[in-house]
Amino acid sequence: MGLNDEIEKAINWEIQSIDVNDSMRTAAEKMIAVKSMALVVKDGDEVIGVLTDKDLMFCFEENVDLDATVVTSCMTPCELITTKKTKSPCVQLDSAQSVKNAIALMNVSGVHHLLISGLDDKHIGLVSSLDLLKIAIK
Repeated sequence: MGLNDEIEKAINWEIQSIDVNDSMRTAAEKMIAVKSMALVVKDGDEVIGVLTDKDLMFCFEENVDLDATVVTSCMTPCELITTKKTKSPCVQLDSAQSVKNAIALMNVSGVHHLLISGLDDKHIGLVSSLDLLKIAIK
């Protein structure tokens, strides 16, 4: 294992998601319950963004009403890159990419989580910097 390994080994294919209309309180409670620092925000089956712990902390700092504020107010909006055109693509990689490439993309993009695309345009996963670190040091 190491930097040249595929990120496939680090991917969580059982991603946690939240609905576009859910409150920030619901999002925070879900992050705590599932022990995840990022949630994929969906409108039906469509990915419309990612809500991370950093996004939550920013909303806390701004003193938003957690019950009245929906996740779209604080999330990082993006569209999953597929065969159709996107206006604001998510930071994502293909599951066959190396740990080194994933780390480089995270560093350039300033993110700690990447969406991972599977073989079909609907199958997505999530990988964190911690997940990659576990592989990189072995």
